[in-house]
Amino acid sequence: MHAAEQVPESDTGETQVRSRPFSLKMPAGLPGASAGPIVLPPIDHVQERQAAIQLLFPPLPPLPEPIHREAGPSERPLSLADLENLAISRSPAIRQAEADIVAARGNAIQMGTPENPIIGYEGDTVGSSRNPNYQGAFFNQLIKTAGKLQLAQAAAMIDVRNGELALRKARIALITQVQAHYYAVLVAAETVRITEELTRFADEAYRIQVEQLRAGEAAAYEPMQLRVLALQARSALVLARNRYFAAWNQLAAVVTLPDLPPSQLAGNPNVPVPRYRFDLLKTIVWDRHPDILAARNSTEQAQINLRLEEITPIPNISLYGALQKDYTTASPGASFNLQLGAPIPLFDRDVGGILQAQGLLAKAQQEGIRVRNDLTTALADAFERYENNRAVLEYNRDLILPDQAQAYRGAHTRHQQQPERVGFADVVVAQQTYAAVVSSYLIALSAQWSAVTDLLNIVQVEDLIDLERLSREFDKSMTAPEGAPGPRQLPSVE
Repeated sequence: MHAAEQVPESDTGETQVRSRPFSLKMPAGLPGASAGPIVLPPIDHVQERQAAIQLLFPPLPPLPEPIHREAGPSERPLSLADLENLAISRSPAIRQAEADIVAARGNAIQMGTPENPIIGYEGDTVGSSRNPNYQGAFFNQLIKTAGKLQLAQAAAMIDVRNGELALRKARIALITQVQAHYYAVLVAAETVRITEELTRFADEAYRIQVEQLRAGEAAAYEPMQLRVLALQARSALVLARNRYFAAWNQLAAVVTLPDLPPSQLAGNPNVPVPRYRFDLLKTIVWDRHPDILAARNSTEQAQINLRLEEITPIPNISLYGALQKDYTTASPGASFNLQLGAPIPLFDRDVGGILQAQGLLAKAQQEGIRVRNDLTTALADAFERYENNRAVLEYNRDLILPDQAQAYRGAHTRHQQQPERVGFADVVVAQQTYAAVVSSYLIALSAQWSAVTDLLNIVQVEDLIDLERLSREFDKSMTAPEGAPGPRQLPSVE
């Protein structure tokens, strides 16, 4: 290569330009730069040249053995439903959510239970007149008035309802978590399969170029470049296999079977996914998401608690009675004492408690709006990723990959027919372009299924079939025919 260089003006006043050679040397500090140049004996030194080629281009490392996958428990591949059932039956999170419901129900029972009476012995003025005086028993009972027990129990029962919502949410979260790892394993297995094919493809290109070098039809640097590509393909295969084993171990942990060996899975990650409307999904989330329903329940609970604080100043009744034998008389007989009292709300009228309950109610009324906004934000993010990767996969699957495959075949065919016009390097470029497109496809495939499970978790459905059904139902309810009631009105979050 040469570079232009200006020299002093000539006698005519014109600037002279001449070229000078330059060299783009690799800096010595770069990794691998210490490797020397490729030197081969002349082509007429056949034996020495072939020995040098064999030394420079030894056989590539063998490919690893295929991944062994066990048959499923029933000698069939494990389905997604199998994995979900395993996870639900063994999940500590589900057991904990169920225990929370039992605890909340027990608390509600306790909140509505009257206080126990106090029964005991009572002796009055004992020994004052050298006799037992009054000997007997007493009882004391606190009676809560104005329906305080019923209100307290009603407030506690809302915790039971919210516990049931939390159980539903935990179930969906677990199912979508299983699905996320299930699809991750399927995509990882597909990535291993495709990477193995691309590695063999790169190996074949390298083998052909070495043969052309042996025949004197290629320069020595050309198979070296292809050897680099073949080794890079092996490196990608190592990463793909490691990703598969990591994905499988994560799936096994989610179903609470951490020692489960890699097994065959039923399913295909390459199936297309349906399109959805964001407005419909948002309506479904606002209508039925457990967090929004729990926020509405909590507002109702705060209202009950405020009412409970408002009636707290109404005095409770304290009932006291005693039945005794009177030993102060010559003929001992029975006597009876009775007290009925109540505190007078003169100083403590529960002003602070009422004010606190009002503040908690105001906070609860805003909680539904906050939760709705957060869920809408999360839904928008998941929906965007879902739509982006769905579209990318559709373009790759239906258009880009077939076109690039045809481009490679065309370049390969023309190289065979007109090698002087289309060199082997052109074929290699087409091959590498196809490999790059496949890599993009696999990345989008993984991202799509991650977005699918995120979308299902936010909308709180178990699979795409349920989501399709709900979308149709909400679409019908929001689009009323002529003469029918108007569009569906969502309940207030306050």
